[in-house]
Amino acid sequence: MPNTTAQTVTPAPPKAALVMVILLLIFFLGTSDNQMISPLLPLMSSEFNIGAGQIGGKLGPAYALAAAFAALFIGPLSDNFGRHRFLLYAAILFGVSLLAVFFVKDADTLALIRLFTGLAAGTFSTCSVAYVGDYFPYEKRGTAMSIVQSGYFFALALGIPVATLVAQAQGWRASFAWFGGLSLVVFFLIFLLLPDDKHLMAHHTSASARRFDNVKIAFANGERIASILAAFCVSCGFVGFLFYLGTWLVKSLHQEPRTVGFIFIAVGVVSLISAFIAGPVADKYGKRRLSIFSTLVLALMLFIIPKFGFGVFMLASFLTAALAFAFRQGPVQALATEMVPTHARGALVAMRNTASQIGIAVSTWASGKLYDRYGYAAVGIFCGLVSLAAALFIFMMKEPQVSAVEKSEAEPRTQAAKR
Repeated sequence: MPNTTAQTVTPAPPKAALVMVILLLIFFLGTSDNQMISPLLPLMSSEFNIGAGQIGGKLGPAYALAAAFAALFIGPLSDNFGRHRFLLYAAILFGVSLLAVFFVKDADTLALIRLFTGLAAGTFSTCSVAYVGDYFPYEKRGTAMSIVQSGYFFALALGIPVATLVAQAQGWRASFAWFGGLSLVVFFLIFLLLPDDKHLMAHHTSASARRFDNVKIAFANGERIASILAAFCVSCGFVGFLFYLGTWLVKSLHQEPRTVGFIFIAVGVVSLISAFIAGPVADKYGKRRLSIFSTLVLALMLFIIPKFGFGVFMLASFLTAALAFAFRQGPVQALATEMVPTHARGALVAMRNTASQIGIAVSTWASGKLYDRYGYAAVGIFCGLVSLAAALFIFMMKEPQVSAVEKSEAEPRTQAAKR
């Protein structure tokens, strides 16, 4: 049953809309950079004269493992020093690494540069999710998290089509440079408008005597471990599927890159609408329940999409998959951020993001091998099975109850944010 009392008692945090917009832009930037690899892979493959699966197997793991490494260390550190400063550092590194792609001459050098982009992206995702968990009370967090993570779907609707058009007009390197320039805008938004949270971290530092003690809290019980394993399966079960979608559409179904761009626009629009609906629905009826149902629907779609030729049924199935993915993203993140005390939130988010990035590395590598050897249908079977495992681990996560103590802890957070 929804906690209507909590919803009426807890006030909306000050500057809530501004915070959500800035964090949404961070997600848009970080996600666009990674998702645009899918439609650009055929261009890279042609220039470097190697298979799409081979180059994807270089770029995906390099980026994802670096992001996992960043999350592993930055999450616990941000519990002590604040999320704000690390978001600033990440924006700088992100922009410089993307602009450096202009000087790339081979796939190995590109993979090396993607390591640095991954470090920045891992920091973006870890600190953004933890910031939402700190700033918004749990009974409103499903809505806030869904809005922030709709940046993921803005990337589908806007980021990927822009990258595709820029690549067609000026080459695939120009797409990276475009997002590198955008990162400067994000840097100034963080610096000038996002509330600094270091005073909030100081408020909670006494609860963690040693800097990395909060990591132990993230593994303290079975449901927290399940949330980490769920993060691995959530990413592993979808990213590989999306990573090779553009190549499948172009090379196997003989679609033009422009058509692929329109498909991503349609998927992004559906996902955006779904994400904005998912938050309030999850806050009212339960984040865990909605996350499990959405994951099961997604798994079914991953199994059947590669069986269709290009046409209405394939497009309808993919739009359904996008809807299910959008309905899961915000609620499952909101659920996970409430499973630990505030002073360990960054640590749990870090462990989840590390697991997520390892899942991306495994998925892009394994899906590349499967795609080159057996085709896209094998990728769909692999990702569908992993998604079923994700549903099982989400089932093991319990929906927390908002206590009076937690409500009282929200008051100093709200007051501090006004400063």
